[in-house]
Amino acid sequence: MKYSLLIIAPVLMLAACDKKPENGPQNGNATEGAAATDSGPDGTLPHLTLQTTDARTYLDKAAAGDSFEIESSRALLKTSKNPAVRNFASMMISAHQESSRKLRRAAEKLKLAAGATSLSQDQQQKLDVIKSAGAADVDQLYLTSQRSAHNDALDLHRHYASDGDTPALKEAAGAIAPVVQKHLDELDKLTKQQDSA
Repeated sequence: MKYSLLIIAPVLMLAACDKKPENGPQNGNATEGAAATDSGPDGTLPHLTLQTTDARTYLDKAAAGDSFEIESSRALLKTSKNPAVRNFASMMISAHQESSRKLRRAAEKLKLAAGATSLSQDQQQKLDVIKSAGAADVDQLYLTSQRSAHNDALDLHRHYASDGDTPALKEAAGAIAPVVQKHLDELDKLTKQQDSA
């Protein structure tokens, strides 16, 4: 029995390492590596954020991220009664419309199509939850989704700014990353205000 376990365990580990991510890009050369994010509050293993270095995948992921930020913020504004959260959501709409414009301009100069704004399955599910939430729950759901989305966006822009394959887009990513970091800082302040209220 001991010998069979010694043989099976490494095989299972190799199989797990070889498993392809379910929501990752279909293009085999779209990712160059992965960065782990913090584990969840329930102690679950961290998910992997796939990092992209090619222009097409970067533009698509960035556009989908902006689209999620804008649409989730619009959904929040329809339900929330909290002035501080509403102000943050209004700021997110303006800021992510601007980052979308920056990337569109950079893509046009490179003769590339603008990023596809279709949401991932995970983004769509989070948006649907925010849209269906009542006033008592929407603020917390929105702020939680914003933190996750901004962490993913910061990883995406920083990684592409460092290792991307197109200099003009690297420059745009480098300009967007500090703005995303400021949003995370604002989220920290807002979360502390909500917790102390």
